[in-house]
This record gives sequence, C-alpha cells and structure tokens, in this order.
Amino acid sequence: MALIRRGVLPLLCLLLSALLLLPPASAAVRLPGADGVELVLAAPAGRIVSLAPHLTDTLLALGARNRIVGVIDDHEQRGAHARSLQGLPLVGDAAGLNFEVVLALRPDLVLAWGSGTPRAWVERLRALGLRVLVLESRQLADLPREIILLGQASGHETAARQQADALRQQLARLAAAGGEGPRLRYFYQAWRQPLYSLNAGHLLSQALALCGADNIIAAGPVAAPLVSPELVLRENPDFLLFSATDAATSQTYWGRFESLHAVRQRQWLALDDRRLTRPGPGMLSAVLPVCRQISIWRKQNSMKLH
Repeated sequence: MALIRRGVLPLLCLLLSALLLLPPASAAVRLPGADGVELVLAAPAGRIVSLAPHLTDTLLALGARNRIVGVIDDHEQRGAHARSLQGLPLVGDAAGLNFEVVLALRPDLVLAWGSGTPRAWVERLRALGLRVLVLESRQLADLPREIILLGQASGHETAARQQADALRQQLARLAAAGGEGPRLRYFYQAWRQPLYSLNAGHLLSQALALCGADNIIAAGPVAAPLVSPELVLRENPDFLLFSATDAATSQTYWGRFESLHAVRQRQWLALDDRRLTRPGPGMLSAVLPVCRQISIWRKQNSMKLH
C-alpha cells in the first residue's frame, strides 16, 4: 500500500498541476437581440458579416477589423465597387444582399440593423442556418449598451466598456451645455429633391435637443419623412441644416424665402451628414461642432431678447 501511495500521490499532483496550467474555458457569450431573439455563442465570433455601416464603424473603432469578413456597401453611389470605403469585402448594398456570398464567407455571426436591414433578409439568413443578431438603438442612452454588445460579440469587451464610458461622458457634457440660452427650432434637410427630413425621434435630433435645439418635424413612425417647403415656411425655423455636398445649391434654394428667420439671419450650416446620421459613437463626435455653432446662435438670440 505504501508503494502504491508513493506512486499514486505524485501522479495526482502532476495531474492537478497540469489542470491548473490549462487556459480557462471560454465563457459563453450571451447576446440579446432587439427583435427578442437571444444568441448564445460558445466564444466571441471570429468571422462577422455586418449589414449596417454604423455597426461596421463601431467594430472598427473597437479594433475588430480582422474579424470582419463582409459588409454592406457604404458608398453614396452603389453598385460599382468591390470593397467598402474601409476596404472591406462587400456582400451587397441597400438594394439587395448576395446570400450566396454571405454563405460562402462562413460567418459565425451576422449583424443586422433593426430599422435598416429588411426583415426578409434576417428571416432568410436564419433559414439558411446563420446566426443573426439584430441591434437597434432608439435612444441615445442605448448607444453605450450597443457598443458593449458588439465588444462582447467580437472579443473586445474591455475596449467596448471604455468607449461606452467615454460616450456617456459626452452625453453628459451635451446635456450640461443645453441649459444655456433660449431654445431654438431648426429644419434638417436630409435630401433636397424631393425634400426629405429627419423627425424629432431620430438619434441626431435627440443629440441636437441636448444642445438646446428642437426639430420642427415631430416624431413619428417614419424616421425620414417626405416634407413640403410650405411646411418649413409655416414653421419658420431659427436655423437650417443641410449636407455639405449640396451646400451651395441648398443656400440658393432656401435663399429665395426671405420670410424665413433662418434666411434673414443667414443661420444655416452645412454638415458632414454621413457621420451625423449614422447611429454610432462617431455621430456624437460629429455633432459637437454643430452644438458649438448652435450655442453661438442661442447667445445671439438671448442678447436680442434683452
């Protein structure tokens, strides 16, 4: 028995030591989707297809480029490109998705945008056996949570939590600045012909509301409604916002309406609308200079009131 003990105990010690040296098993990654479908991954996804430019932007900001195997086209003029603006392989554009290409990429995870990815695409991808996570941020406060989910999904949770904290601080700064001066009303021109805008429920409108500016287009089921020039004339906003790529033509177009307060005061601003309308962390960075200009206009209006 003593010999057996002398032989067995050292062996048990060696086995225990080996077990302690083994790397810990990867914990399962639980990803609740905005559509009520929760995914459980055995480990962070190594091959990701992103069907929304702002989700791609967030992954890139987290350092997860090497995990992205395919994206939706983000060029303004689609159909003539093999790669995205960031040089990533394309799987389709707003007009259509190449399901065969997506399948050939063998993704562990497909990311979809709740209000931007057609529901039919999500259903078909799931029918093909792919795991699809639907994400949607309807309020600015949802953005940090979405960043953390993408960090967990891609294995970059530490960076995601740091960026989420920074985003919360940005939101707090915007909210603090919003209390200075009278509130202003604005019209955002998303497209000139035909005339489209964004409603007050859009994330950009929520960010501008923190800066002390209110959208003349009320919140509604359509995020980017078709509007008429007559509505803008009737609401008579304090300032106008439009794309920098159409600035000269937009100034000429609205400059005809001298009855508009924004036109008389030349209170209009050309924007980098590509960054501003993507519902991700880059949107808040892009909105800061807009808020600074709004602050100047608010102070000017405050002086006129006194």
